[in-house]
Amino acid sequence: MRENSGIKIDLLLGRITKLWTRTKKQILDNCGLTHSQFEILSAIYHFTASRHEIIQIHLSEKTGIDPMTTSTILRNLEKKGLITRVRGIQNTRVVFVELSPNGYTVYKKASKEIIVLNKSLYRRINSNNLTKELLLLSSELGKINN
Repeated sequence: MRENSGIKIDLLLGRITKLWTRTKKQILDNCGLTHSQFEILSAIYHFTASRHEIIQIHLSEKTGIDPMTTSTILRNLEKKGLITRVRGIQNTRVVFVELSPNGYTVYKKASKEIIVLNKSLYRRINSNNLTKELLLLSSELGKINN
């Protein structure tokens, strides 16, 4: 949409982000997860799928979540029985992380519901054009923030 259409792009982006985040939060709430917990579970799932060894610092780097916050999130996920953590034998500072069977189930359920949401939201949108424009906007914001 153009500025001259009467809609300010920044306000529209803010509104879309707020509504999309609220809807996604409802899905994650129903699964007993926060957005950050879902991000961590997602990273663990993808590391596991690609057969990479998973340590806490990798999760922090992959998700962009501060290492101390990542540690807290992992502790909470472990209390919920969604992950297991094991200290390294050779280097006890290293903590290896895995999804528990229940964690896998919860992650897959949340992921599937978010995929269904996204398909519904994007069904009438030209995703190639939208992606191109959003990548351009991201690039411009990246230049400003560097």
